[in-house]
Amino acid sequence: MTPAFAGRARPPTGTAWTLVNLLALVAVAGFTVAAWAVFQQYSWWGPITLVSAVVGLLAVIPFVVGLWQTGAGIADLGVEINLWMHLLGSAAAAAVVLLPGIHAWVVHRF
Repeated sequence: MTPAFAGRARPPTGTAWTLVNLLALVAVAGFTVAAWAVFQQYSWWGPITLVSAVVGLLAVIPFVVGLWQTGAGIADLGVEINLWMHLLGSAAAAAVVLLPGIHAWVVHRF
């Protein structure tokens, strides 16, 4: 979720887009650390995953604000798909941590 996915030929700039880039980078870095921790069987992967999911959800806010500031809105299908993928992906990551059945499945599979 970066300005490049705003559905415009030239990515927009501004404060909202800088915040989107920062939050997206933090979320990706957090998920990377969490995935490594799962495979190393460290017990602290859950909180890192949950924080990354929340950061990913927070990135949606400046993304939408930035879209409205540029006048693009969310009518573009690619933008809508991007938003839904991030919302559902972050919700799924949070579910892996918060729902005991899914959490146990992940721990025992990896």
